[in-house]
Formats: sequence, C-alpha cells, structure tokens
Amino acid sequence: MDNRHFKLKRSFLSHAFQFFIFAVLMTLLYQLLPVVLWAICFMLGLVVYVLFFRKTLKITSLEYLDGSDWNLQLINRPVQRVQISHILDHQAYIVVYFLHARAKPIIIWRDQLPFKQWKSLKVLAKML
Repeated sequence: MDNRHFKLKRSFLSHAFQFFIFAVLMTLLYQLLPVVLWAICFMLGLVVYVLFFRKTLKITSLEYLDGSDWNLQLINRPVQRVQISHILDHQAYIVVYFLHARAKPIIIWRDQLPFKQWKSLKVLAKML
C-alpha cells in the first residue's frame, strides 16, 4: 500500500476517550449534587451524546496528492478534493484543518491506522 494513501478504520480510542471524560464528569457531579440533579445531568449527558457526538464524519480514506491537496473519501459520498490549512499532532490523535469553511476538521486517532502508516502521516504532518 502506498505510504500516501491512508485507509482509516473505526476508532476504539475515540469512544474510550469520550466515555472516560463522561465517567469522570459524572463521578464529580455525583459527589457535588443531590442524586435527583445528578440523574438529570446524566440523562442530559446521554441526550447530548446521541444528538451531537455520534454525528461525526465517517471517513474511510485520506490520500495525499501534492502540497496541501488531499482526496477525502467519506462513507456513501463521492471523493472530495480538499486543501489542508494546517495539521496539529497531539501524539494520540492528529487534527486536520481544511481551508474551506464548509469542511469540518477531522480527527484521526492512533488506532485507525497501522503503525507504519501512522508514522508516515506524522511525517507528512510535520512537512506541511
């Protein structure tokens, strides 16, 4: 497989991270609030998760073309040609920002790519 074509898998780390933050927040609120208010906050947190956090972009592949040009493949959509403004490397994940205002930033987690491709993406991120 070419080192400039990245086929992304589903990420377990993103769900684990969101669950961890939710669990810590609920534990703190349990210590501070009465049980009834805590239960309301818990239900509100679940509703917010279902309405907002589950609607992430389902990216299947990302292919480097030239300079800041990339091909982005989403599930059940045609290939989009996008231009990247900058990339932030946070060690466990990489955030990719696009020049177009209508294109939302994407997060690529470490477990979505094989180790060799992850290192290749990190090198490309440093070059841009």
